[in-house]
Amino acid sequence: MITTVNAPCHACHYPIQEPAYDRQQIKCPYCGAINEAITQVTIPTPVFVGFIAFVAGVLFGPALLAATDVGQRYLEERIRRGK
Repeated sequence: MITTVNAPCHACHYPIQEPAYDRQQIKCPYCGAINEAITQVTIPTPVFVGFIAFVAGVLFGPALLAATDVGQRYLEERIRRGK
């Protein structure tokens, strides 16, 4: 006995045969839409977290530095020196 896996058509949700390989195109027998198999694209978690940390550091870093007494004195000293 052969078992087949069905996937819904992207246009009409009619069950069609699931593509066997990447970029295979299957025409829906009900509506005629072409369904193409694509691979899932994932973003590696360390890259995503690193990007979020970098953006947060750029946006909130100076504000967090100025919120402390030591940071405020450091920034005032830099302003006095002209740097």
